[in-house]
Amino acid sequence: MRKRVMWVAIAIAGAVVIGDRLFPPPALPEYSVQVFDNRGELLGASLTPDDKWRLRTRLDHVNPDLLRAIVYKEDRWFFTHHGVNPYAVFRALWSNIRSGRRVSGASTITMQLARMLEPDERSYFVKLREMVRALQLEIRYSKREILERYISLLPMGGNIEGVASASWIYFNRPPDKLSLAQSTALAIIPNNPNRLRLDRSTAGVRKDVQRWLRRFLADDIFDVRTVRTAMEEEFTVARSALPQRAPHFSLTVRERAAGDLVHTTLDPSVQDASERLLWNHVQRVLTDGVHNGAVLVIDNDSMTVAAWCGSADFADTFNQGQVNGVRAIRSPGSTLKPFLYARAFDEGALTPRMRLLDIPSDFHGYTPENYDAGYAGDVTVQDALLQSLNVPAVRELARQGVGPFVTWLGAAGFQEIASTRDRLGLSLILGGCGVTLEQLTKATSMFARHGVIQSLRFTARTAEAGKGHRLISPAAAFLVTDILSKHARPDLPAELRAQSRLPRFSWKTGTSYGKRDAWAIGWNARFTVGVWMGNFSGEGAPHLSGAEMAVPLLVDIFDAIDEDSEHHVVKRPKEVRRREVCAATGLLPSERCEAVVEDWYIDRCSPNRRCDLFRPFAVSADRSVHYCMDCLPDSGAAEEWYPVYDPELAVWFDENRVSVPHPPPHNPACTMRMSGDGPRILSPSPDYTYYLERGAAQQIMLQAASSAGVETQYWYVDGKMIATVRNGEKSFFSPTAKEHRITCMDDAGRKSRLRIRIVYY
Repeated sequence: MRKRVMWVAIAIAGAVVIGDRLFPPPALPEYSVQVFDNRGELLGASLTPDDKWRLRTRLDHVNPDLLRAIVYKEDRWFFTHHGVNPYAVFRALWSNIRSGRRVSGASTITMQLARMLEPDERSYFVKLREMVRALQLEIRYSKREILERYISLLPMGGNIEGVASASWIYFNRPPDKLSLAQSTALAIIPNNPNRLRLDRSTAGVRKDVQRWLRRFLADDIFDVRTVRTAMEEEFTVARSALPQRAPHFSLTVRERAAGDLVHTTLDPSVQDASERLLWNHVQRVLTDGVHNGAVLVIDNDSMTVAAWCGSADFADTFNQGQVNGVRAIRSPGSTLKPFLYARAFDEGALTPRMRLLDIPSDFHGYTPENYDAGYAGDVTVQDALLQSLNVPAVRELARQGVGPFVTWLGAAGFQEIASTRDRLGLSLILGGCGVTLEQLTKATSMFARHGVIQSLRFTARTAEAGKGHRLISPAAAFLVTDILSKHARPDLPAELRAQSRLPRFSWKTGTSYGKRDAWAIGWNARFTVGVWMGNFSGEGAPHLSGAEMAVPLLVDIFDAIDEDSEHHVVKRPKEVRRREVCAATGLLPSERCEAVVEDWYIDRCSPNRRCDLFRPFAVSADRSVHYCMDCLPDSGAAEEWYPVYDPELAVWFDENRVSVPHPPPHNPACTMRMSGDGPRILSPSPDYTYYLERGAAQQIMLQAASSAGVETQYWYVDGKMIATVRNGEKSFFSPTAKEHRITCMDDAGRKSRLRIRIVYY
């Protein structure tokens, strides 16, 4: 007998399992995607694909009074039955038989959930199916999970489902902030969602609320004082929109959301401060023709997004406020220069006090100019970066090579630059490329993170960002950070220079061609902040520059979000040390160097060359000529030391009447030719095709730079001498053929040659 019972039980269990597998309960409907900040407050939500406001609701995010009211009202034995309440079923069946009509349904909360998942006309067969489904749901889910799904799907009128949706839309507050009267109102709406919709009329709902509050009091569900207060409450209802905070960020996160509950890293205090300051700043500059801006704040330790402002006002349709400025592709101006110099530091090519040429330069027809159209001759690396000089940066990029630099930028996350590498040239370092504020701010954060770049984290999932990878050394990151932390610089506006205390951070500005984009990217050990100012229409403005438009906002944001910036300094790595260098070259000083200064250097990386600016010359007694070894007189000569500058720099000094010591000319009586390189031909260029108008008598400039001591240069065109000039002096000739051979010879007999092509039109 026992075996027979056991086999019957096994058969029934098997039939239940097979039936459950063959006829599983319907899948849960899709929920609205909800986006929360890092404190768990709702930033925004979206309609479901079937156009419902259906917010998934966690029990611990709901006022316990609301849960108690719902369970008491709908299913007092919910936590004790297994989906079906037999007593309620038989009582309802008996009542319906006696009355001859349906007066009671006996539906438990689990059965109601089954009906919401599989709606159908009321009948005994449907009721039986609901019971089976309820048993299936009880097997699959815990009581807590069933209750969560139930309160998330309750019909609340129109396209509103769930208590969280109703709480926000009817009362403009989260469900954990509802009063007992409001909770009771939401608990009774599902009885007749269309008649009891709170956005239409509250008269009928108020009567039902009072009736249920009296029942709560009679059955001792809530204490007397709480119920009395609820009965006296005059709650008002007006349909509200769900929160729409940080809308650009919320939309960005929703696009990549893996579920419907997205807990992000956004810091509401940092976000609110950034939004307020951006809006205020845009209002101040409207009269200057600037109507928008964007801000991105990154927490450097965790690489989390702390603030994301895609525009000054999302609702400003006239100025395209719905454009996400953090992800808009714009010209970066000079903001890529720190990366260029960081690579040079890591290569051991430069240190902050070494000198770079800042003179007019021709790169195969490309002739960059500085922002102020002036030149300094030569400048230190740190001054070139602080003053954002264009010519030294272009010359340094030419040395490193555009291809390797573009590859490196691609590894730093500049996707647009990497994808257009075949169309990029030297102008990319001045903004001749496209970047986004997101890419630029993320890449800049590596200077605060000791050279390690890492993906941004948008949500609380710890694995999202990955481990990151190193692009520059901690030493190079520190050198750039130290240089750009100085306040004595042209991109600090005059009104800020007068302030006694500025927040401590490093920053770099940028202004695109045509003054269409103004950038300021700042960082310290705690935050990296990116600011863009401009117009989404692409329209420029006379005062739209990084210094004038973006830096004031950047300073305000750091002031607001980092009150302790003095303690958030990027630490110096142990391999970065100080040493004395020659002030004139930035190299290790020789005994002839007239002045020395201190400079940072990277141990076992930075160049250790001795300064060789000053070189000995054998000169006549009256210092009128100098001698080479071939013409040194038997009587000997005096030795004098003179600076020997780069030939191009020497020419620039001469043209701009910069007084520097010169060795006397080479002995004119010498018949021997000096060894060494010939003149460096500056113009014309062999890589440039000259397009000339036929019959217009146009000329081509001839200019070359020779080493120190050369006085005279001789120019030949197609073997015929056409000009005799001083070292570096310009001359001109009129071309007559499609190709010409150009030769420049100095007075020491050294020659340089090239060919040029002419196209006449």
